[in-house]
This record gives sequence, C-alpha cells and structure tokens, in this order.
Amino acid sequence: MIFIEFIKAQVRKTIATKEKRWSAISILLIIVIIITPLCGLLFQCGCDWPWLGLDERCNFYKLHAENQCPWCVSIITAVLSIGLAGILGIYIAINSLSLSNQNTIKQIGIRTVYGVMIFVLVATVSASLAAFLHDYQLGIGR
Repeated sequence: MIFIEFIKAQVRKTIATKEKRWSAISILLIIVIIITPLCGLLFQCGCDWPWLGLDERCNFYKLHAENQCPWCVSIITAVLSIGLAGILGIYIAINSLSLSNQNTIKQIGIRTVYGVMIFVLVATVSASLAAFLHDYQLGIGR
C-alpha cells in the first residue's frame, strides 16, 4: 500500500500544472489516432487512418502473405515499441522547459509538438529493431 501511495504522489507531482496535464492528454490522444497509419507507413503493411479502415488491409490478415507486420505478429513487440515511444513522448512533453513568457495554450502546443516528435522518432527506431528481429522485408525492414 505504501508503494501505491508513493506512485500516486509522484504522478500528482509530475502533472501538477495545467500545461503538463493537457500536454500528456494531447499526446495520448494523438498516439491513439496516429499509431495505425504510422504502422502502415513504417512497415508498408496496409494499416491506415481510423476513418479509412484502420488495420483491415494489414498484411497480417493475409494468411499466405510472405511478410506479416511485425507489430501485429508479436503483441509483445508492439507493446514494447509503442509503449516505450509513448512513455518517452509523454515524459518529454511533461518535462519540457517551461516558457514563462508564453500563454498556456502556446505552452501546451509546444510541449505537445516536442512529445509527438519524440514519439515518432522512438517508434521509428523501435520499428526498425522489430523489423530486423522479425526479418521483415517490407517498408522500414528493407
């Protein structure tokens, strides 16, 4: 119980300001929206935007496909890749330098842009590693 209370206190302390809270929420929403098209871009697997079919054209669903999307084949690889990228993106957004001369909306926007950039960068690097580990020959695995 003491450990859980410690974690709760640390989370409250970390997202103590309105800018930090909204930046973290913004990053989470953006990740949920862009993760599937990012997968399609990185792996050329057929994944797309949520309103354009999401993963219905992913090569994972093609039983005789020569290559299948590494993130769809291995849920562990996907969770580690996307989770690490998401955590680092949120961490950067929350801990970016505070620009005291900017208003709240601009601070949230700047923090969110930093977080998204880190998310995409780390997701790309981890996708490269996943493609290598799964011997994936399309997209980033080429």
